[in-house]
Amino acid sequence: MKVVIAGGGIVGCAIAARLGETDHDVTLLERSRIGSETTAASAGILMENVIDPTPFDLRFRMRARSVYDELFDRGPLESTRIGVCYLAETDQFAERLEASAATLGEHGVDASYLKADELSRLGVDPDGFVGGLYTPNDRLCEPVAVANWFADCARRTGVDVRTGATVTDVRTHDGAVSSVETETDRFDADCVINATGPWAPKLNETVGVSLPLRQTLGPMAALETDHPLESPVTILESKRYVRPTGGNDGPGAWVGEYRTAYEDGQQYDPDDCAVPDGFADSASDLAAVVPGLEGATVVNEWLGCRTVTPDGRPIVGETSVDGFVVACGLSGQGITLAPAVADVVHDALEGTLEDEYRKHLSPDRF
Repeated sequence: MKVVIAGGGIVGCAIAARLGETDHDVTLLERSRIGSETTAASAGILMENVIDPTPFDLRFRMRARSVYDELFDRGPLESTRIGVCYLAETDQFAERLEASAATLGEHGVDASYLKADELSRLGVDPDGFVGGLYTPNDRLCEPVAVANWFADCARRTGVDVRTGATVTDVRTHDGAVSSVETETDRFDADCVINATGPWAPKLNETVGVSLPLRQTLGPMAALETDHPLESPVTILESKRYVRPTGGNDGPGAWVGEYRTAYEDGQQYDPDDCAVPDGFADSASDLAAVVPGLEGATVVNEWLGCRTVTPDGRPIVGETSVDGFVVACGLSGQGITLAPAVADVVHDALEGTLEDEYRKHLSPDRF
């Protein structure tokens, strides 16, 4: 089978590496450089931490986690165990965090609920918070390096990885995909996989597929401090977060907005988005939460665009158009879930996908 993957971010590259292990003729098309767009704009957090987890969500994450454990513990890339702490600003959210800690613990995740007076040991000012959900084993990684590692794995198995190749159209014949066109070439295809992140709705339109995908903006600012932060990634109930930096980035933090709520009709053009006015100036306000940011200087800002779904899970599987497969709507968890999404795509193409995954992830669940 001739398979064309559109999108060379971490999800598309993970799929390419997984399908490279099969007998399929696989081509990956990326309009820019590998991992240079949405993947590069991410915070690079591999999260065990999750609110209101279900047994399925935790099993799905563990599929990805097993790949990352192999990669970082015994492979060529590095990661930093830093932990994640969600902070509750209301009693209602605190109750959800406490219940989440119990569920995570029941499924083998090192998780704890901390009362407000316990937060200071994480480098967090407890003032104004009810408590927090803390998972110490969450990691930071360099997502562009991970995407390129997947791409290199794919190349070694014979996948044709092409950069500078912008997909302009997907052609169909008798209700099935037949080819993919770029600005300069045409590729015959029995299967096309849409892994284009925030550009996924536009590619879906080329074959007449409509899915409940909406988008949220993720502005980020880099702050420089005199000393490294002694705190985990800190995410507020009100959606601001602080992600400590170090190493080549120098001491400091990235401050961003982790907004993944699905709002009907919310669409953006990912090629025409900008950081909201005043965001960078307000980033240093989080020194009130993480005292290590006191006196920090803003040195950079950028924007990511997330694609979200009504239930917060990705959409993975074949659509109503024969051979047109989607792997999109990662809802802010693209880095965390990429290897597991690749597994699901592989199993769907091989006809071995378990009903549980089809039920929770397939496009026809909506």
